[in-house]
Amino acid sequence: MKKNLPYILLFILLIPCWGIAWKPGGDLTVYYKASTWLQNDWVSKLYSNNAEIGNFFYGPFGLALLKPLSILSFSNANLLWLLLQTVAYLFFWKNLFLIFPELLNPKKLSLFLLAWIVSIKPIHASFQSHNVQLMFAALLTSSQLSNSSQNTTQQNIGGAIVTLLSSIKVYPWFLAIYYFIHSKKAFRVGLIFGGVISLLVPLFVFGIRTGVKLPIEFFENARKYHQVYDLAKDVVSLSLPSLLASWLPQSLLNLGAIGITVGSISLLFFSWIILNSKKITSDKERYFWTFAWSMMGLLNSTTRPDYFIYFVPAFVSLSLLIQHQKQKRIFHLGLVISVLLISFITEWTLGSRELTHYLEGLRVPVLGILLLCLMQFLALRNTLRA
Repeated sequence: MKKNLPYILLFILLIPCWGIAWKPGGDLTVYYKASTWLQNDWVSKLYSNNAEIGNFFYGPFGLALLKPLSILSFSNANLLWLLLQTVAYLFFWKNLFLIFPELLNPKKLSLFLLAWIVSIKPIHASFQSHNVQLMFAALLTSSQLSNSSQNTTQQNIGGAIVTLLSSIKVYPWFLAIYYFIHSKKAFRVGLIFGGVISLLVPLFVFGIRTGVKLPIEFFENARKYHQVYDLAKDVVSLSLPSLLASWLPQSLLNLGAIGITVGSISLLFFSWIILNSKKITSDKERYFWTFAWSMMGLLNSTTRPDYFIYFVPAFVSLSLLIQHQKQKRIFHLGLVISVLLISFITEWTLGSRELTHYLEGLRVPVLGILLLCLMQFLALRNTLRA
C-alpha cells in the first residue's frame, strides 16, 4: 500500500483540478483573445493597447506560439489547455521523482507527503487560472535532468528550453544566468541557441519588419506591468518586491529601495554561486538548483500562488539536507513554520476568503518564502563547509 500511495494521492489531487479547469476562463481567455488579434495581424496593438483583452505581458516568441490557438473554438481550446496542463502535471512529478528518487522510497513516505501537501496550492491555482506555471515547471525540471545528463544533445536541448521559456516570460532569466554560471559547456551552448531561436521565430511568423520591432515593443509593454498590477495593492502578488512595496515608507520606495534590494540580493546570490562553483559536485547540484528556483520565486515581482510550484522542490531538498545538519530541531521548526505560512493561508484552510486576502495583503506568505530561502542557504553553506 505504501508503495502505491504516492500515485493514489497524485490522482486524488488531479480530480478537483480537472473539475475547476473544466470551465473556460482565467488567463486562457486572454491567450485566446490575443490569438484572435494575431490572426487579424494586430500584432503591435497587442503590446501598445491591450487593456481591452485583459492585459498581455508575454514575449514575442510566446506570441508566435499562441497565434494558432484561436483556430480552435474557445471550448476546444480549453480542452486542449486542460490536456496540456495534465501532461505538465504528469511530467512535473515524473521529473521530480527522477531528481529526488527518495520521494518514492516507502521508508520515506513523509517526504512525499510533504511535497504533495505543499504542491496542492500552486497546482490547484495553475489549473484554476489556466496559467502556464505548471507547464514551465515541467519543462524546467526536464532541463535540470538534461543538465545532469552525459548526452551532449540533451544538454543542448535543456539549455535551449530555459532561454526559450525566458523569452515568453521574463523571470526564467534568473535560471538562465544561474545555468550560464554553473552548467556544462553543451548546456551553455543550448542557452545561446535557444536565445537565437526566440529571436528568429517571430521573424518567420510575423514578418521581418514586425518581428524586428517586437522585442522593443515587448520591453516597453513589460515596463507597464506594475502600473496595471500595483505591487502594494495587488493582494495575490506574493514576493519580496511586493512585501517591500507594502511595508516600506514611500520615501524609501521613491529612492528605488525595491530595485536596489532585489539587485543586491541577486548579485550576492550569483557571486556566491561563482565562488563555490567548483565545490558544487554532481551529488550536490540538485540542492543548489532548488535554491535557485526558490530565489527566483522570491525575487520575481510577478510571483503569485501558482508560482509556488517553484518552492516544491525546495521543501524536498531542505528535508534531505536537514538530516546532515547539527541544529536539526531548529531546521524542523523552521520547515513547519514555512509550510504553514506558504501553503496554509488559503480559503480552504482558513475558511474565509476575506481573511485569506487580508493575510496575503500583509504579505504573510512571503515571510514563509524568506524563511525557506534562508534555511536553504544556511544548510547549503554548512554542506559546503563539511
